[in-house]
Amino acid sequence: MFKLFTQSCAPRSLHRLYSTKTTVQLVAELRKLTNAPIIKARQALTETNNDFDAALKWLEKDLLASGLAKAEKIKDRTASEGLVSVSVLDGGFGSRIGSGVGPVKAAIIELNCESDFVSRTDEFSRLAADIAQTVAQMAGQQGSASNFTALDVASLLETPLKSGTIHSSIMDLIARIGENITLRRAALLAPTSAESKLRVGSYVHNAAPAFPTSGRVGVLSLLSLRSPRLSDLLKDDVFLTDTQKLERALARQTAGFLTRAIREKAHEEDDLETVLYQQPFAMLGGEKAGLPVRQVLDEWQKQWELEEFEVADFVRWEVGESQSK
Repeated sequence: MFKLFTQSCAPRSLHRLYSTKTTVQLVAELRKLTNAPIIKARQALTETNNDFDAALKWLEKDLLASGLAKAEKIKDRTASEGLVSVSVLDGGFGSRIGSGVGPVKAAIIELNCESDFVSRTDEFSRLAADIAQTVAQMAGQQGSASNFTALDVASLLETPLKSGTIHSSIMDLIARIGENITLRRAALLAPTSAESKLRVGSYVHNAAPAFPTSGRVGVLSLLSLRSPRLSDLLKDDVFLTDTQKLERALARQTAGFLTRAIREKAHEEDDLETVLYQQPFAMLGGEKAGLPVRQVLDEWQKQWELEEFEVADFVRWEVGESQSK
């Protein structure tokens, strides 16, 4: 992805910083900061009389224009590969992610491209992760009657992302790699419950090696806890560690099975293996691995004297699947 150089990275003026360098050195610096092709870096300097600051701005405009032009030519090409990326900024009650007491902040997105090869590149994976994190930061800005809020992609594309927008960042990458890239869908986890304490579990299957939050299948699950002892449990390291292990296992379970519902079949044609609570809890491991998920949760709830422990909601996205699921 095109990397823009910000003034926060340069306390001194760029003109003064680079005025003593040769053209070859300036080309090298431009490529280091922007990943632009060498021919474009040279052209930028030629067009701006070796003014480094102006050359950076020239490259920004040129790559955006190139991306738009290329995107128009290839917009009808099928983009069915890609990544699902999740971002958890605050895991909720007792979580080691975020404040541990604040509201849940999490998001999930699907970014598509044409080939599996491109989906595994660092540039594509980084863009997917950046978009997911940006969406997660929107928690509290969206009003919804449900826990997960599906966002309008057209509006989301104009959201600021680093030095540009999500749209311009996608155009930059299209200009560089020559494949059609589209943001297919995005959802924000914005819980509405005020009575229970909430936590979020997440898991990504077949994750990109350098980007563990992006892969072929992504899950966000919302857990609801209620007990008059919760303030004491928040101080209990064993409880918090066990809870973290359990929520991770639940997210892996949801990803590993074709999970479509929590308590009962979502559609008449579904079988019981699509119902989370009916599944054998294979991803927990140990002696309880063969027990139904609901039974394991009941035993765990009794062990810690909770009034409630439920999977309140979840999303399970797989690259290229029908959005009706």
